[in-house]
Amino acid sequence: MSEGRTPPIEPGRERAKELLERRQQALCNYLDASADIATTRIRANLTGWQRWLQQLPGSPVARATARRDALVRELAVHGVGAEDHRWGVLSGAFVRSLGTPFCLEDTLADLTLRYGDDAPHWARRLPALARATEEARPMAAVGDRAVVADLTEEVLAVMRTAPDEAARQRLSDHLPGVLRPVPFDIASLRRTDSLVEVVFDIYADTIKLDNITVNPELRGTGLGTAVLQHLCRAADAHHLYIVGQLVPTFRDDDSAVPILAAWCRHHGFTVNERLGGRIARSPMSVPDPAAPVANPDQR
Repeated sequence: MSEGRTPPIEPGRERAKELLERRQQALCNYLDASADIATTRIRANLTGWQRWLQQLPGSPVARATARRDALVRELAVHGVGAEDHRWGVLSGAFVRSLGTPFCLEDTLADLTLRYGDDAPHWARRLPALARATEEARPMAAVGDRAVVADLTEEVLAVMRTAPDEAARQRLSDHLPGVLRPVPFDIASLRRTDSLVEVVFDIYADTIKLDNITVNPELRGTGLGTAVLQHLCRAADAHHLYIVGQLVPTFRDDDSAVPILAAWCRHHGFTVNERLGGRIARSPMSVPDPAAPVANPDQR
């Protein structure tokens, strides 16, 4: 099994570093624009002009506000507000191979168009959720994690009332692994798409896990961990064992297997590195979520 993380010396790790840098730059640009609005309003008030004149199109306040509003899109494109290396509702990035960003706002916009006619009552809830997401990003980025918890609950509520499984899956992809719904048919967790590849077979009471590979543009965001957590929870619910073998694809030196082994152990697997990196996980062998993570930035 390989989760597909790339080490610091390889291109994938550089992409993860670039993602964090772009995220920080997008936030700085937004905060700078917001501060410029406040400064412009103060200057306008000091000049003695009537306040309504400062709101007219083309006025300094209007120009500053337009600049700030234009930067809101960049917050979504670069996943501003997400925790580093931990997947959640604010996570995402611009996926160059697709030519488009993967973010909650875009998913909600797509679902609004897709279900506007088939499920209008449900679809009308989505634009408000998209606006709440936009508002949450800068607040979360400066340390307000309560707004993330509230937003996550809203996404869960919308997902539970989704009109079909396809819509639920689209929203589930934005949730942490511990909150994704456990499917009735565990085979539905197999996937090969632009985000992640999950390959496994089911034999009696055992899942033979072959591979979890994350899109290189999204490595380092915690998406691989979210996918593995989801699979482990589903296996527990169906009383299934998980077995596999460590076959790293992210580096070819001697440290590859130990790094991947540590990641698996944190998710309840026993690992025998001497026997070709064999891994096994019994049902319900879930670690304490409050326990410290050895290397939280590795997935």
